[in-house]
Amino acid sequence: MTRPHDPEPRDAPSRRPDDLGRRRAAVRKALRAAVALGCARLRGARGGRLGLAMAALISLGYGAMALVLRLDDGTTSMEGLLGSAARGLAWVAAGPIALAAANDRPTADRRDGIEALAAARGISRASLHGARSLAAMLEVGRVIWLPLAALSVLAALLSGSAQLALQHLAFGAALALFGVVSGVTLGGIAAASGRVAGPRGRALFLSLILVPWALADLAGDSRWSVPGALGAFLTFAARSGGPVG
Repeated sequence: MTRPHDPEPRDAPSRRPDDLGRRRAAVRKALRAAVALGCARLRGARGGRLGLAMAALISLGYGAMALVLRLDDGTTSMEGLLGSAARGLAWVAAGPIALAAANDRPTADRRDGIEALAAARGISRASLHGARSLAAMLEVGRVIWLPLAALSVLAALLSGSAQLALQHLAFGAALALFGVVSGVTLGGIAAASGRVAGPRGRALFLSLILVPWALADLAGDSRWSVPGALGAFLTFAARSGGPVG
């Protein structure tokens, strides 16, 4: 009695390219969700709420001053007003959010289960650190460039002439670029400080910002510090926006 022939062995199905593509798409979607969650958690932190409140107050204050200038002087340049608003936002509004980003976010995420949730969705710890850094850059930059863009539009509407309105818009675009650069710089340093120093992240962040600034100022060239370099970039961005008035 003969045994029936065994069926031909089948090769194990190989991973199809579309499966790999779907997996990568799922990871990218999870990373975007992690960045959005990081932004929301920063806005909900004490420093985040303070920074948003200060941004709103500065915007309302400078908006009111722009209205007063328009009523008193008629057609007038508001370059100085917008530049002053940019400096105020970079210090008073962005500062608290940067300090919140430096306040040991990895430990907070681990305590609240964010790291476990990210791992379940295929996000590595290094990728989660990158998402935190990007969230810090976005939130710090947003409280600078967004109010500046709104104030620039208001200045254009109050300009009294089409030429001056266009100049105000160009100047506002340059200031918005300053906001983006400030967000990348301050947010990146803050996130790195929190990752490296943990509970002492805010102290490290302040040391990295203030100590070189004081030493560079004593040496006579504050550009060799983060505030000085950002101030120099603000001057360059303002000049690139063209003279107003």
